[in-house]
Amino acid sequence: ATAAVLHNWRNREMFELCASILAANPENLARDVQDAETAGVDAFHIDLMDGCFVPAVSFDTRVVRAMRAMTKKPLDVHLMVDRPLNYVEELADLGVESISVHYEVPGGAEPALKAIRAAGLKAGLVLNPETSISAALPYLEQIDQLLLMTVHPGHGGQAYLSGSNEKITAARAMTQILGSSVVIQVDGGINLKTLPGAYKAGARSIVAGSAVFCGNIQKNVLRLQSEPDLE
Repeated sequence: ATAAVLHNWRNREMFELCASILAANPENLARDVQDAETAGVDAFHIDLMDGCFVPAVSFDTRVVRAMRAMTKKPLDVHLMVDRPLNYVEELADLGVESISVHYEVPGGAEPALKAIRAAGLKAGLVLNPETSISAALPYLEQIDQLLLMTVHPGHGGQAYLSGSNEKITAARAMTQILGSSVVIQVDGGINLKTLPGAYKAGARSIVAGSAVFCGNIQKNVLRLQSEPDLE
């Protein structure tokens, strides 16, 4: 059985596993981050919430600064804020690798996306569950990843929304038809049960929080990365 799992893991198209620190233990963040890095996660996903775009307030840029000191892994920042443009310069100075902004922000995402690319960072566009895939069409040449929310943004620990895999499939088809190299990223409700469906639908960047940090981090990461149903 172990040999079969390793065979599948080595021969399938790989995905990026981004560990969302929203689910880490805030009192032992450095330990959890180190454990996740040692276990082999590819990047760390950081949700910044301002209490306006979404009701919740999470981390601010001080946590990003702390994370940069804790790990050399890429930092993937998801801005759930009304004014994403106000954050780009500071985040670039802090050494993050990618920043994603919501299509739904007041005034639109384009100014922030342009600033992200001008700063030499990877740019991502985020679509809420209710937003049509077609909304991303005008932005495909400006972005590196398309983040599809598979839960309603603002809170961790939610269940994977039905219909998400169909939306991922449509996004993957859209990018392939247009010859776009944009990576489909998914965020919300990812676990061992939902990961195979998201992967098969076309997601190649997977954000996971509780599935990484709740329990034994080493075992969790190994199980996610070696999931035998990802064929």
